[in-house]
Amino acid sequence: MKGNLHTHSFYCGHGSGSIAEYVAEAERNGFGILGFSEHCPFADDFLSRSRMPYRSQNLYENDVRSQTCPFPVLLGYEVDYLPSRLSYYRKVRERVDYLIGGTHYIFRPDGSFFSVFDEPLSSADIVQYAKQTIQAMSSGLFAFYAHPDVFLTSHPFDSEARAVTDAILDSALELSLPLEINGNGYMRGRGYPSRDFWLRAAERGVPAVLSSDAHRVSDLAAPFDYLRQFAAECGAEILEVDTAKPLRFRKERAS
Repeated sequence: MKGNLHTHSFYCGHGSGSIAEYVAEAERNGFGILGFSEHCPFADDFLSRSRMPYRSQNLYENDVRSQTCPFPVLLGYEVDYLPSRLSYYRKVRERVDYLIGGTHYIFRPDGSFFSVFDEPLSSADIVQYAKQTIQAMSSGLFAFYAHPDVFLTSHPFDSEARAVTDAILDSALELSLPLEINGNGYMRGRGYPSRDFWLRAAERGVPAVLSSDAHRVSDLAAPFDYLRQFAAECGAEILEVDTAKPLRFRKERAS
């Protein structure tokens, strides 16, 4: 385990622990790099029900930038991609170290939207999930895409889910964009990472980034033994963070 790039603190609105506490935990566990990725806020506080308020953005960024330790501490955001806000995302990307994408909400044609965790997903919902995810991945904004298999938490891996999976994997391959095997779903018992998804990803040769997606300090390093075992059982190719070149990756076959 070289580090973690998907980390949430108390700033995110549904996590706990200070930036300094996470840095200390990373040092105790021998990390070579730590990246913070709070959910990117909007000036109008859209999606703020469980997100960092916009007024806290500067506090968060300055807090991360002020940390001093023997390894790189990177500043990032996790983004719910909306095409209408692309110019804003680009401005944010210019001043931070990286962005990661994640589809947490499904936007229906009638203008309504809901969290993927709030209700079971229909066949139409998972098709919309794939469309949104592929559009986000194609934006060129992201270092990797978080929990791409989260749609399978409430939908069986049937023929429609296989088609959605293949569409997401096709896009990842075309864009050379790594996908994330996420530890938060494991720790919370939410049904992801999905073995069906990652067996298919391994067959297709889509590499994986391992992340804890920690929302508590004690969760920062906790899931990595499981994630490595899971990746090995699926035959996934792991991309490790190259600590000498932040946000570049090197391949390591799971074993």
